[in-house]
Amino acid sequence: MKKINKLGIALLMTLMFASCMDLDINTNPSSLSSSSGSIALRLPAMQFWMGHTHQTTGFFAALVNQQITLSNRGDRYGSLAEWTAANNTASTYPYQAFYVGAAGTFNDVYRMAEAEGAYHYMGVIKLFRAMGFMVMCDVYGEMPYIKALGDELNPAYDDGKTLFNGALAELEEAIALFGKTQEIGAKILKDGDAWNGGDVDKWIKMCYGLKARWLNNLSKKTDLYDPVAILEAISNAPQSNDDNTVIRHENSTNVVKDNLWGDDIKTNYIYIWLLNWSRVYYITKWYVDLLTDFDGKGIVDPRADKLVPSAQIKGGTEWFRTPGVDMQSDIRMGTKWRSPALYDASTKKWTVTETTDSTVISLQTKGIHTPNYRDVAEDGTILNTGTFYVRPDAPTHLLCYPEMCFIKAEVLFRQGQTSPAFDAYKEGIKAHIDLLNEKLVADDVNISKKAITAAERDAYLNSAAVGTAADLTLGKIMMQKFIALSFSNQNWNDMRRMDYSPNVYRGWAEPYERTSGNNDKKWIPAGKQYRRLGYVSHEFNYNNANLAASHPHALLDDIRSFPVWWDYPNDDYKTAD
Repeated sequence: MKKINKLGIALLMTLMFASCMDLDINTNPSSLSSSSGSIALRLPAMQFWMGHTHQTTGFFAALVNQQITLSNRGDRYGSLAEWTAANNTASTYPYQAFYVGAAGTFNDVYRMAEAEGAYHYMGVIKLFRAMGFMVMCDVYGEMPYIKALGDELNPAYDDGKTLFNGALAELEEAIALFGKTQEIGAKILKDGDAWNGGDVDKWIKMCYGLKARWLNNLSKKTDLYDPVAILEAISNAPQSNDDNTVIRHENSTNVVKDNLWGDDIKTNYIYIWLLNWSRVYYITKWYVDLLTDFDGKGIVDPRADKLVPSAQIKGGTEWFRTPGVDMQSDIRMGTKWRSPALYDASTKKWTVTETTDSTVISLQTKGIHTPNYRDVAEDGTILNTGTFYVRPDAPTHLLCYPEMCFIKAEVLFRQGQTSPAFDAYKEGIKAHIDLLNEKLVADDVNISKKAITAAERDAYLNSAAVGTAADLTLGKIMMQKFIALSFSNQNWNDMRRMDYSPNVYRGWAEPYERTSGNNDKKWIPAGKQYRRLGYVSHEFNYNNANLAASHPHALLDDIRSFPVWWDYPNDDYKTAD
C-alpha cells in the first residue's frame, strides 16, 4: 500500500476547495510532501474523499436495490439494475475514493496531530478509518485492514469479522479522543472541519450514531445482536436534526476539480455521478409507489413532489409526476421511452407535450456541469422539476437523526414494544420531512423545491398510510427508513439483512431481466441474491495471491452472491450455500 500512500499525498491538491485555507506561498501544491501542509489544511481534502466513499457506494446501492435505474441495460451501470454484474462493475470507485483519495495521508496526519496534542484531529482520523473500513466490509466482504496502510506493497487480506470489529474498536478510540482536552497551542478542529464546523459534540454524536447503525446490522447474528447496546448508542447519538452531520454543497461557477477523477469538489456527489456522465437515469416505479401508495393506502406522501421528478403539462396548468420505470416489466428490453420535454426546431423552443403510458422523466438536473440542459421552457413552463438529492447544491446527509429514529423503532418492535416503536417510527418520518425543509423554500414555484407545510406534514403523519401502533409492521419501519436514507448504502445493508423480502419491502421483487433468458446468471446464480460487489481490478492485478486466499470464490464470478460477514448467522459466511 506504499503506492497508495504516495498517491494520497499528491491528491492533497484538492485542498484548494477551501478558498480561505491557502498553502504556504513557498509550497508547490503539486508536489506536497509528507511534511508539508498543516493538519487543518489537510482535513478538508480527506473529508471530500470520505464523502465520495459514502456517496459513490450509495449510488451503486441505489441501482442494486431498485431505487433508480438506467435507460441502457447494456451499460455497465445499467447491468447493476438487472443484477448482471460484469467484471469490475462499480467495484473500483469506493475502493479508490477511500484507499487512494482519503486513507493515503491518514498515518501522516495522525502523527502530526499526535505530536502537537491535537486530539480532536486524531479522533477524526480514527473515525475516518472506522467509516472507510466498514464500507469495505459492507461492499467487498474482505479487504486488507491490519496491514493496509503500512509499507507492504502486497498486504494480506482480513476477513469481514476482523474488519467489522476493527472499525467498531476504532470508533471507540475516536470517541475517547474527541472527549479529551487538546494541548495548548494545538490546532483547533474548527480551522479545518468542513463537516461540523469544529463542533466536537456533533462528532461524538456521529460516532454513536454510526455505532448504533453498525450494531443493528448484526440482526442475523443472534449471539451478537444486542438491543440494549444499540439503544444506549442511540441515546448518545443525534437527538434532533440540530445534531446532524451534513455536507453542504454548492452550484458554483468557481470550479475546482479533484486530481483523481477530475470532478468538481464543490458539487453534490450524486449529481456528479448521475448527471455529469453521458447516461440517463430514472426513478423506479417501486420507489414512486413508496411515496404515492405507501402500504397500499393510495395516499400521496408530501415528500413525493420533492423526491420524484415532475413536469408541467397542458400549457403549464397541470403537473405530471413520472410513474417511474417498472423494473418488474420488460420495459428496458426494447420499449422506447418518451420524455415530455421536446425541442421544436421550427420555433427553437422547448415544450411539454401530452403524456402517454411510455412517458417518464429522468433525474437530469440543470447545474453548472449541465448548462445546456433545459429544465424550464422559454415561457416559464417547468420541463423537469428534478429531485431533492440529485441537485448540484443538494446536501449530503451523512449521519442524521431520522435514521436513529428508525433504528430505535426496529429494535423496540423486535422486542414487542409496539407503542414506543410506533412513536419512534412516526418521529423518524416527521424528522425527515423537517430535514428536507431545511433546504426547501416556502414560496418556490417549482413543487420539487417548495417547502412542505406543517399542515401537509401533520396530515400525512395522522393518515392511514402512516397508520397506528396497532398496525405497525417491520416492513413499514424499513420502507419509511428507505425513503429517509435515499441514495445511502445503508438501504442495501438493510435489504440484505431482510433477504430482500417482499414481506418487508412491499411490492419489491427481483428485476424482470433477472428472470429473462437475456440475463447471464453466472454473476448471481439462480436462487441467490446480490450480496456484495466484485473485487477490484487493482487487487486482481497487483495483489492476486492475497486476494485469492481471502475467500474460496474470490476469483470467481459468483463471489457477488456470497454474503459478507455480518449478513450471515455465524462465522462460516465464506462457505454459505
